[in-house]
Amino acid sequence: MFRKLLLLLCLLVPTSVHAEWYEARSPNFIVYSQGSGEDARDFAIKLERYDFVLRTAHKVNAPPASNPLRVFLMQNVNGVREMAGAPGSSIAGYYMSNARALMLVGTRNRLSGMSVDIRTANQEVELDPETILLHEYAHHFMYQYFPAAYPTWYSEGFAEFWGTTRLLPNDVVDVGLPADHRFSTFRDLGWLPVQRMMKAHNYGELGAADVFLLYAEGWLVLRYVFEHPQRRRQLDQYLALINRGTSYEDAARQAFPDLDKFNSELYEYAGTGRFNYIRLPFKTRDLGTIAVRQLRPAEQALMTREIRLSQGIAQRDAAEFARDVRGTASRFPEDPFALRLLMESEWLAGSKEAASAAADRLLKVEPNHARATVTRARIQLAALRAAGSTDAQAWSAARQLLARSIALAPSDPTVLESFYDSFADQGLMPTEEAQNALYTAMELAPSDGDLRYKLARDFELRNMIPEAIAIIRPEAFSSPHTRDESERERKERERREERNREAGKARHETAREMLARLEAKLAEARPAPARK
Repeated sequence: MFRKLLLLLCLLVPTSVHAEWYEARSPNFIVYSQGSGEDARDFAIKLERYDFVLRTAHKVNAPPASNPLRVFLMQNVNGVREMAGAPGSSIAGYYMSNARALMLVGTRNRLSGMSVDIRTANQEVELDPETILLHEYAHHFMYQYFPAAYPTWYSEGFAEFWGTTRLLPNDVVDVGLPADHRFSTFRDLGWLPVQRMMKAHNYGELGAADVFLLYAEGWLVLRYVFEHPQRRRQLDQYLALINRGTSYEDAARQAFPDLDKFNSELYEYAGTGRFNYIRLPFKTRDLGTIAVRQLRPAEQALMTREIRLSQGIAQRDAAEFARDVRGTASRFPEDPFALRLLMESEWLAGSKEAASAAADRLLKVEPNHARATVTRARIQLAALRAAGSTDAQAWSAARQLLARSIALAPSDPTVLESFYDSFADQGLMPTEEAQNALYTAMELAPSDGDLRYKLARDFELRNMIPEAIAIIRPEAFSSPHTRDESERERKERERREERNREAGKARHETAREMLARLEAKLAEARPAPARK
């Protein structure tokens, strides 16, 4: 699923002619630009500078990402909407949390004089699409380095606050700039009491109009605590209490004993005429060589399919998608990119023989291709499972292929997850080594909800209920839901989820349902208080 979209746009931009794709690789990013190699390189440098600002501000000393984030820069906003599967919509950029390939999709083309419609607020502004990408990367940064349970208002407020960061020449950065596009929200929609906002887990608990206020007031809170250290400490305590299992409402009251006063302070702050911001110098970061190349013909022809596959293909569309990839990939029978995309598409469509043939061809071109080796193993495992095999040596042989894949690609979450799944395929409790592989996969892609569910389920099977709760809570609290869902509404939701189920994913209880079940299980296991 798309984690979110940032701004609502009203003006459509004419679709441009086809543009070539270029790639730029830096320590933490792989940028694909539909335009020029210079665009790709420049934005990779900008993202590295922005990443450095975030790391410095939040005291992150981790090495460069072992699993670089991919960023796709479409030629214009219409291209972004087409990739999102929503032509004519308001989407201007988005972040994907799929473990197969974490990525951002957006554009760098500035759209001047655009009418921005934020609910009832209509005004002429100049929209910088880079702000959207910085906003989305702030989400990725927060979940990558500080995975925890966050109310949606805080998550969006964090991204709004840091998304306004301005990177200037000569290693200077402006932090704390106002989110000008949010002020009309207060003017036209009024005020969402902070007491109500702080007890809401996500969008599902608010009315439609309040969602826009959630963004605006989330930014306002982050901007206010930027200037008021005492309130920052209270906010940190609120988040800590939530992650210890305290209800959102109780956490707000405990962390902010004067919550009504805080609401008044924020309301007054929203009327501030001017905001001071901080201009900071920072050290030049040695990025080494940023390799830039024009993509090969096969990559040019199939890049949009790669993006779609990374977003997840609905099961009902998998066969048609595979046919589409098959037709284009046939023009590039020896290209590893085309063969890998073909292999994965055929596998998701359930065409195991075609997937196996593509994997074999890919391994002839690249003998050490990890995902091709995984596909070979998956096909063997599926055959053993279908036959109900009890041949331990056959299962072990297939699993050896997965072990080899991990050695080839130790930072690929899908490879690590496949090793774990092999034990479930055999009907065995995964070993500690397999559990560690799954945990590592989750650390590499902490915002992937299915990985979190699978790991929480593993902990539950081992009767590690508090650990399972800690793993699933961030996903449970970030998933939209309705508190008082009727039985009819639940069944309709489940039918809708099944219709839209992603190929290769099994349907399971929601993260919120799992959390409620685990919390009840933990409560039952606790000894009853002694009678006096």
